[in-house]
Amino acid sequence: KYDYHPSPKRAAAERNVLVMKYYKNGFFVEENQGFISMIIDAIEGQLRKENIGMTLTVMKSDLEQGLKNLDYEKYAGMIMIGTELRREEYQLMGDIRIPFVVVDNNIPSHSYSSVCMNNYENVRLALLYLRKCGHRQIGFLGSSMDTENFREREEAFRKLVHELELSFDEQHDYKLNPTMIGTHDDFLAHLEGDVTLPSAFFAENDTIALGAMKALKEKGYKIPRDVSIIGFDDIPYASISSPALTTVHVQRKLIGRQAVLQLLQLISDPGFSTMKTELTGRLVVRDSVRVLPQP
Repeated sequence: KYDYHPSPKRAAAERNVLVMKYYKNGFFVEENQGFISMIIDAIEGQLRKENIGMTLTVMKSDLEQGLKNLDYEKYAGMIMIGTELRREEYQLMGDIRIPFVVVDNNIPSHSYSSVCMNNYENVRLALLYLRKCGHRQIGFLGSSMDTENFREREEAFRKLVHELELSFDEQHDYKLNPTMIGTHDDFLAHLEGDVTLPSAFFAENDTIALGAMKALKEKGYKIPRDVSIIGFDDIPYASISSPALTTVHVQRKLIGRQAVLQLLQLISDPGFSTMKTELTGRLVVRDSVRVLPQP
């Protein structure tokens, strides 16, 4: 009626979202047994429900240059898988020229919208269960490589062992290569010689837990008779390991769906306030934690 003809390029962009999978080394984005791919599947499914297209791209290492090279005109918004983002890189996100949401990293101290698991509450679920089962001496199986999630989980662990009146000895703090084979090899070396272990370990994620279990079994330990292990994430392998791994389930599908909903709010209302969503998981009890006899 008013002789308005929208740009075909802009019209297409309004129905398309960029999903960027960023990684430094791939240990967490590519190696964590489908954890990230399940979040991306949920993102794609929710976008499809909204009749919005998705373009998936991978960005390696040089975040600053990669963001500069993006053609933002092609997209209405962006969802970034920020698992391996480092703190010194957070400020670079301010150069993104379209609405965006970061997934699997809450980007502390920066006003960016994000969707992540609540690491503190999830660690608390794990430690409460160990205490309920009678364990008081708890060891820590952590990553030798740093991420925001792992940093938050270790901080939560150290705070909660005191709050829950548990015992933690620094000699039982093991920093391991965060791949299943890497954890196995590193922990196997720690188990050489005369080693005294706590009754239970909390592992920063299931990949580390499963690698440590394999090393323990090769050294003759029976799980959970000799030592108990509880994980974090509930990856598919956790349910078929021997013994099956008790862990904290992270709501990956809900994380993906929520990321899309937050992005759509940002797209429809540029003045929409920054929202950081943290989702608590649930405990999945299997066979890797022993209930100790009560005194």
